[in-house]
Amino acid sequence: MSMRPKNLARKTGINLVPILIYIGVAVVVAAGMYAWDMKYRRDEEARRRPPSPEVIAKNLVENIVGSDTVRDVKVDQEKKAVTVTFDSVLFKPGKPKKDLRELMEAEATLATQAVLMQMREYGQVNAVLVNQGKTLAVAEAVRGKDKISITFVDERLKD
Repeated sequence: MSMRPKNLARKTGINLVPILIYIGVAVVVAAGMYAWDMKYRRDEEARRRPPSPEVIAKNLVENIVGSDTVRDVKVDQEKKAVTVTFDSVLFKPGKPKKDLRELMEAEATLATQAVLMQMREYGQVNAVLVNQGKTLAVAEAVRGKDKISITFVDERLKD
């Protein structure tokens, strides 16, 4: 057995095995970097996308009323309306009916106006105030009107 190179390596003095290994490693590294770059770009695009209207409305109401108070948010794109169901933090059954009604109206006004002011593409915001799973009041705010309309559903709040 001879230790002399064969064929091309014998004629030119160039061994192709290290060159092919280098090219293979370079291709694998380049493909890995390309895949990483594409994933990074997709993640950045997703991160920069604005949150959904439901998340925005939930955050706005929770900023006013308190954290973990929003139970449900429904957005109607056709009617340009948002309905937010949240726990009333101001409802205390021992208070006089008149005070409770004023507090509930103030809470609903602040919550609905926050949504109307920040989400300009919607013209109506409905707020459903609940306590322990029972509906207390339903408020409706419409863009252009100064005052909300509120309907008290619970017997403890009705006249």
